[in-house]
Amino acid sequence: MKTSTGVASSLLLRLDSRSPTPLHEQLFEGIRARILTGALAPGLRLPSSRQLATELDVARSTVLQAMDALTAEGYLVAQAGSCTRVAPELPILSGDRSREPGLPAAARVSISGRGPRLAASARALKSTPVGAPRLGAAPRAFRPGVPALDLFPTALWARTVSRVHARASTGLLDGGDPSGQAPLREAIATHVSVSRGVRCSSEQVFITAGTQQAFDEVLRLALNPGDPVWVEDPGYPGVRRAVLAAGGRPVPIPVDADGLDVGAGLTRAPRARVAVVAPSHQYPLGVTLSLARRMALLQWAERTRSLIIEDDYDSEFRHRGRPFTALQGLDDAGCVVYVGTFSKSMFPGLRLGFLVVPPSLVDVFSVARAAASAPASTLEQAALAVFLAEGHFARHLRRMRAAYRERGEALLEALHADCSGVLMPRPCDTGMQVCASLAAPLSDLRVRDEAARLGVEVAALSDYFLGRRRESGLIFGFGGVRPDDMRAGTRTLARAVEAARLRPPQLKGRTR
Repeated sequence: MKTSTGVASSLLLRLDSRSPTPLHEQLFEGIRARILTGALAPGLRLPSSRQLATELDVARSTVLQAMDALTAEGYLVAQAGSCTRVAPELPILSGDRSREPGLPAAARVSISGRGPRLAASARALKSTPVGAPRLGAAPRAFRPGVPALDLFPTALWARTVSRVHARASTGLLDGGDPSGQAPLREAIATHVSVSRGVRCSSEQVFITAGTQQAFDEVLRLALNPGDPVWVEDPGYPGVRRAVLAAGGRPVPIPVDADGLDVGAGLTRAPRARVAVVAPSHQYPLGVTLSLARRMALLQWAERTRSLIIEDDYDSEFRHRGRPFTALQGLDDAGCVVYVGTFSKSMFPGLRLGFLVVPPSLVDVFSVARAAASAPASTLEQAALAVFLAEGHFARHLRRMRAAYRERGEALLEALHADCSGVLMPRPCDTGMQVCASLAAPLSDLRVRDEAARLGVEVAALSDYFLGRRRESGLIFGFGGVRPDDMRAGTRTLARAVEAARLRPPQLKGRTR
């Protein structure tokens, strides 16, 4: 390697005294970046610490601290009584980097190369939409998936958590059972048996850190690379991401007024290894899987020895009448894994969910969990077990059903008043969101973007299709919006629709 015998008259660095990063760290990062990019050649003599301190208008001790750190890591070589040079044997990283010392460290070290090779499934993830945008910390009308946090019994939950913490045993503090805390598994088994018609014992219940972890765990155990998986179309993007991450091949199966079209699934992938469905309340359309299709789906799974993952999304929030019985309750062949979560029924910050596996799969799931750590905070698990066992959760659900019925009706009235003829809402009997078809030729993507610009969040139905987009529409979340605030949101949305109607389409295609 060719080394330099010259002297750097200046390092051309800038330090920001207002930055939270200490000055010596800024100097360390700046010199290191210039060495790694080759701007400071191997063997080059650096200015003295006094000269650098004067040039940068900092204390000499700041310069010495940075120089000592660079020397310790091997970037510089200090010669006693002489000078400090760039290390003579130092590989230079390739690629086009920004050499602007004032940029953040992450920007300075970005490389334009292609990076490590990834699996085809990982590359496919890049084209999978992530759903509704998250524009700002506080939820806006009408962000999908936001529950009525204003109605959650925060004080009661805090007292429950505090009581459990005060009585915490060594078993809670040491990490706990990787399958989940026994009292919580028992409480969940009791709850889903009574409220959802699920047939299970506590041994079949495994605690997860939410729905997404449940999908990931089941799919990784069920799939071989390239195995086809039925996914609802339109459907929840998180399912597609989980299938791809597990090496599977998502096969889009159309959803109509009766739910997943089982006949289309039999045509497109008759030997699929897994089907992921939300039979009681499909997202985003909100439809229910008909009884005939439920039975056809179960017969297919039994015949092909395939697995069904039942995503019981929002099903407990049926606005009128009792919630529908879970698909798992009809399963006599042991083909259904039932997945639930508390992040929507309680609050999103509670990253606790669960899955109920067939008796024949208990052993393999137990073994898979044995080498893992506890799926979630054991103290939160213990608090949730108490919350369920003492009846607080059931009372909260009853209150939320009434609240979501009121908020859903208020949204439909507001849409009728402000967006009639442009948006045609679907029936809303369950959950906390409404899907509305958008009149042609309006683009739901353009309306979504205009609404976001005006401060209203809606999701575009187009983003939920994996196959051919058959419909343009918007998804409204009303769970986190008070009834009196609905009209303000729909009036703003009406302005967004008008702006989208007048704005010419983008020449480079639709915004994703």
